[in-house]
Amino acid sequence: MYQCKILSRAEITDVYNRYMKEDFPKDELKPLSMIMSSLDREQYICYGISNGEQLCGYACIAYIEENSRKYCLLDYFATVKEFRSQGIGTVFLKLLRSELSDAEVLLCETESPEDTSGEEKDTRERRIAFYHRSSFIDTGVSASVFGVNYMILELSLQREHTQEEIREYYSALYRSFLPEKLYNRFITIN
Repeated sequence: MYQCKILSRAEITDVYNRYMKEDFPKDELKPLSMIMSSLDREQYICYGISNGEQLCGYACIAYIEENSRKYCLLDYFATVKEFRSQGIGTVFLKLLRSELSDAEVLLCETESPEDTSGEEKDTRERRIAFYHRSSFIDTGVSASVFGVNYMILELSLQREHTQEEIREYYSALYRSFLPEKLYNRFITIN
């Protein structure tokens, strides 16, 4: 039986050093200090899925609350290497949906398959298919974040949103943790 729980600061540091540095390309991984700063501002939360004492996966979620609404971005999501291809990611997303039931929306960035070919393109297409099987929908919104091109997917927690709403929420999320100068230079939303 899998369990989902909020990770402590010490657990987040351990996950970052043991798993995240390997699971995500360097150009996509925020510094741990930025994650901790967002935790301090209560704009970030990290969950772990475990089977007993063994961590099987983790999810880091950036969020903001505006006008009594909570907007979330699945910032990092991964299954620990030895537990991949066992359906844990699907179970984890179902558990997260329940954990985030008070949120308006959960957005997800996934690298665009149009920017690459071969094995990397296949990997990106499989990742998108996984999210689609887990009830995420393509919003039609795309973004360039620090030079990485993403498709923006939505897990509708309350209702489906318009492209304009998705752009607004996505922009607000990034503006909440990036200085204006960096946002203007490195974030483009289409």
